[in-house]
Amino acid sequence: MSPHAFRHAAHLLSSSLFFVLAAMCGSARADYGPLPSSNDVSNDTDTRSDLANRHVDIPRCRRNDSLQPQGTVSPPISTCETLSPNWGGWRSELADHGWMIGGGMSVGGSYDVLNHHEHTQLYIGQDPSFRTNPFVYATYDLGRIGFAGASQLVFNADFQAFSYRDENPTGLSLNSLYINQRFHDGKVQLQYGFDEISNQFYGFSLGSSATASTAGISSSIPFEVGLINNKSAPEANLRVVFPSTHVYERFGVTRSIDPDGVKADWKSNNFLGLKWHIPGAKPLYVNELGYLIDPAPKQQMTWLRQGVIYNASRYAKFRGGYAGSNYAYYLVGDYQLLQTDATQPSRGIYINANLDYAPPDRNVYSGDIGITPYVLGPFGRPYDVLSLSYTFNRLSKSFERTQQALGISAVDYSSTYAVSYVYRWTRGFYMTNQLSYTANPIPTPRRPAALTWMSSLSLYY
Repeated sequence: MSPHAFRHAAHLLSSSLFFVLAAMCGSARADYGPLPSSNDVSNDTDTRSDLANRHVDIPRCRRNDSLQPQGTVSPPISTCETLSPNWGGWRSELADHGWMIGGGMSVGGSYDVLNHHEHTQLYIGQDPSFRTNPFVYATYDLGRIGFAGASQLVFNADFQAFSYRDENPTGLSLNSLYINQRFHDGKVQLQYGFDEISNQFYGFSLGSSATASTAGISSSIPFEVGLINNKSAPEANLRVVFPSTHVYERFGVTRSIDPDGVKADWKSNNFLGLKWHIPGAKPLYVNELGYLIDPAPKQQMTWLRQGVIYNASRYAKFRGGYAGSNYAYYLVGDYQLLQTDATQPSRGIYINANLDYAPPDRNVYSGDIGITPYVLGPFGRPYDVLSLSYTFNRLSKSFERTQQALGISAVDYSSTYAVSYVYRWTRGFYMTNQLSYTANPIPTPRRPAALTWMSSLSLYY
């Protein structure tokens, strides 16, 4: 794909999404329905914890879902879909006192079946690469102690381990410790505390489906410009739904990741990940304007969002000197093309498209564009997910020339075709398999194409 083709595709996607957004906003009306199902696309509606005590004809585990963590665009899986929905009555007992506790674990591995072994591994899967990630979360209904609105305390901690050290640091971290408050039936949402702010913006899971999280959108640009990953940072964000529309505005501020990268940030942060200040890491701001319709009978899911990320930290330029900041622009859309089950409206055929940009004088990846058709509930299996995807990454010309001046080969693009399937073995137990073909798997040095097989097992309790 040539640079001109990339630019034309970017303009076309941008114009198309904004045209659709403008066309639909004129007649949009707010619609906040009941507690969403485990495959529903958004849980940003006001699912107050008093649902757990209402006399409604739904299973107790579904009522307990009202205590699931709020504020994230990638909600946890329904408690009805965990290995033991009620823990012998303990979960309902906890819910009666305003508490929810849950968690899970994933174990996975990747391998380039074209067998590009090297003495020093250069990318994930070049040699067999393994990872594991057990986690636990807890929430508490703060309305019971006088907090205004539908208020909730959210805690999340995990341990991550990687056989390939350059994939991510290994260790224990606290990922979330924040308060979420929702007012006016969820139309206004305020959140503050410590968290990974990427959980509230962009939407990296396909349509924010809990079961599609392992087959989600692939873009490194938001993290390249400073979104924190795998550890928390102080953050606050406000989400407002405009009256009588499905349009929302969300603004957030957090601390940037260390400009020297994930490893430096991990070392600078403390054991719990609650360090307020890290040298060189300054405020990072995110603003997102979106349009969201949840799936409902005869109502197809639509989620369009555009955002700007601005990082006030200083970043080194490839040609020398420093830039006083870093920034990125993103445009993402999910649309449900077809509903396949009237009783479970979230099931169906979808398409996702994304476009991202970052300045090439200080970022290795300067732009990407991707398209992913996917199916929630394929082959009559309501919890499975099938996806196909194509991603094109434009690499920085400044970076490429700098590497070449040092006598190191470099590439100017990378592209990936992938097919993924999430298979539900039984309640709370999922397997994901993915086969991807990547031209130019790393920016430098130039390497042959990779054909990578990835498998993972995920369980939820």
